[in-house]
Amino acid sequence: MQVVAKSEKGLVRKVNEDRFIATENLLAVADGMGGHLAGEVAAQIAIDVINDLSYSDKMLNLLNQAFQKANQLIFENGKNNKEQEGMGTTLTTIVVDSNKAYLAHVGDSRGYLIRNTEVTQLTEDHSYVNQLVAMGTISLEEAEKHPQRNILLRVLGIDKEVEVDQNVIDLLKGDRLLVASDGLFTDVPRNDIEEILKSGLGLTELADKLIDVALAKGGRDNITVVIGEV
Repeated sequence: MQVVAKSEKGLVRKVNEDRFIATENLLAVADGMGGHLAGEVAAQIAIDVINDLSYSDKMLNLLNQAFQKANQLIFENGKNNKEQEGMGTTLTTIVVDSNKAYLAHVGDSRGYLIRNTEVTQLTEDHSYVNQLVAMGTISLEEAEKHPQRNILLRVLGIDKEVEVDQNVIDLLKGDRLLVASDGLFTDVPRNDIEEILKSGLGLTELADKLIDVALAKGGRDNITVVIGEV
């Protein structure tokens, strides 16, 4: 699998607390949060654990174990270090093995599958506003502008254990996979992102376009995109 990644701190944040992996078999994005520098510490812990991931026919089990390990390490660090108290991170990971993609996800970074001109979101945002959407209280359009859209209900490092969303996707030649932090979605409408993903641009051009559009819309958060093509 060919992979391209790009990460920017945006136009408002002083540091980039996003961390990522982009290899031919592994796409991952962690978006850290917390006090001074704590977010990037949490994100780096998560990425380090995923980097050590083994590969086997029990991939989902291994991914869940890795997420639990990262969660525990971040939780313990936050508990034992006052400067890192309350830190956490999202983590969205896709392992590609043969013709399958193994997905594990916590938080509101996102995974997408782009097949021909069809775009499918593979992850569910673990956020307050997404819960409101699921309940029918607000619409998707209202969620994109909701003042509390940054409140997360599930991240790594806040509790001793964490529930991990998992899935297996059958891949076809030419399929593309995108993993991105929420900095891409904070200011750019869902329809605009999907139109860019369907544009047929090369991977490098596509990564550049996504980042440029997010910056042009305000760049209020760190922005990271990792794109792979089967």
